[in-house]
Amino acid sequence: MKRLYTLLLTLGLLLTSTVFAYEEMPIEATTEVVENNPVKVIQSTIVKLNQLTTASTYSPRMMSFLVDQEIIPLFDFDYIASEVLSASYVTLSEEETVYFSNILKKKIVNTLLMKLAQSRSSSLNFISARPMRGGKIIVVKLNASGYSRFGFNVDLSFHKGKSGAWQVFDVALGYDNLINFYQRMVRVKVRRYGVYGMLSRI
Repeated sequence: MKRLYTLLLTLGLLLTSTVFAYEEMPIEATTEVVENNPVKVIQSTIVKLNQLTTASTYSPRMMSFLVDQEIIPLFDFDYIASEVLSASYVTLSEEETVYFSNILKKKIVNTLLMKLAQSRSSSLNFISARPMRGGKIIVVKLNASGYSRFGFNVDLSFHKGKSGAWQVFDVALGYDNLINFYQRMVRVKVRRYGVYGMLSRI
């Protein structure tokens, strides 16, 4: 549980940095079209997440807008939902799968917003980028500082989604990651409540 709390805190930190970066960037930079190149996408993401600014006033309306415009496009929520379901041996109809994906997305985003409201700006330092599976996956390691004396490392896993854009499909902290956490949660809830009970309790 402590490891999960730190992971969710990390995601909140990423959201915080993105919001602050958004406020400091000129309009031209925020509307710039990034080429479909993994290096450029990763660089653009890190620039947003790593920019330090002073604290700003929290506005729920502004947060909602920034989540829609900046955060959701960074993540491949459909892939996350698919991986969670497949490893949990759960079969859903197409409509149920869309419902599950949307619920999962809302749960993750709401957690980020909650952590944002509790957090302060910090810094994210690039450590390395490692291609895997012949370059189909790129794992970017960052060090997050500001919440502890030495900080901690977090891995962002990028891949090319169905839309053709490079997106984050998993976030790892040590031996735990976002997908594994939800896989375990779904398996437990399916055993206790059944598939439809899980859908109402996820």
